[in-house]
Amino acid sequence: MLLRRCTIATVQHLRWPATMKLTTGDNLHLPVKNTRWLHRTGLVQAPFTIAPLPERKFVRVQGSDSVSFLQGLMTNDMRHFEHSGAIYAMFLKANGRVFCDTLIYKRPLAVEKEQHDYLLECDATVAPRLERHLKLYRLRKKVQVGLDEEYRVWVAFKEEMANGEEGGPATNSPLYTIKDPRMPRLGYRVLSRADEANSKELLKSVFPDAGPIVDTSQPYTRFRYSLGIGEGEENLPDGKCFPLECNCDLLHGVSFHKGCYIGQELTARTYHTGVIRKRLMPLVFEIAPNLSGADPETLRDAEIKNGEGAVVGKLRGLTGDRGVGLLRIEKVQPGGQLTLNVAGVASPVPCSTGKPSWWPKEINSRV
Repeated sequence: MLLRRCTIATVQHLRWPATMKLTTGDNLHLPVKNTRWLHRTGLVQAPFTIAPLPERKFVRVQGSDSVSFLQGLMTNDMRHFEHSGAIYAMFLKANGRVFCDTLIYKRPLAVEKEQHDYLLECDATVAPRLERHLKLYRLRKKVQVGLDEEYRVWVAFKEEMANGEEGGPATNSPLYTIKDPRMPRLGYRVLSRADEANSKELLKSVFPDAGPIVDTSQPYTRFRYSLGIGEGEENLPDGKCFPLECNCDLLHGVSFHKGCYIGQELTARTYHTGVIRKRLMPLVFEIAPNLSGADPETLRDAEIKNGEGAVVGKLRGLTGDRGVGLLRIEKVQPGGQLTLNVAGVASPVPCSTGKPSWWPKEINSRV
């Protein structure tokens, strides 16, 4: 006896390739291999929003020793590239504090003889420092490190991302489209050549259901803050935070099974003791605060207090009516009211927080 499952909404059947490949024209070639079926309800799907990330740049690492070289410097495991086109990781200082975060990709259009060729995406202000940091540990390894100006990065995201939706690298193509390795809700990173005049047309070909392409990264930053996810120098200031406080472990950015790396001892000890008192969490403001006159450094470390006046954390990012803060988990009550206190601003700014839905249950139970 066959049972059919009926739903009121019309279900669309889409084929989304693990690898998307574009020619210089508008034709989209979908390889049969590694193609997955998606079943989604048309009534609940929001269109993609495509935004540029001009504040992000690349550091290129290539050479036969590049895998072992990066393996000893960052939190994640380079062996994940055996089944993934990108990984999320952090570079730490010797004391275990964050130096910078990065998304690492296999470089598009890498020649066949050079398999070990990677692009490290980071903030534009951090890229020169990361280049010097890597060169400091290069020693006699067969590795070349330098800034890469050939590519620029875009992001494609939407409020409701299907869990089974996957993307992959588009080799020998003007665009390189890859699912964000941190979590499905963050959508896709898309790499295009900096001199690609028709990047927007190509992006619309890859994401035909996308809305108008925006001109700034502000919509993506606001969306990311609503999830409580930090990224870059502003949210993860150099030497002022620890990787597990920045949810690096929850975002698949740290491996606890590989060998040693810089800052590994404190990170591993903190993880195995299970004592992580502070984490990045989202902040919601009823009205976007007007803090244009505040000093940026003062605003970055502005105190967040609970209803009793106790300091429960610090601000780590703010755009519009959304923000992200480093908060003490046990002192934040579900739905509890908080205030943002900025030096030089007469009255505190009311805000609220809540547990991110993507956190594991064992962490949610502590909030």
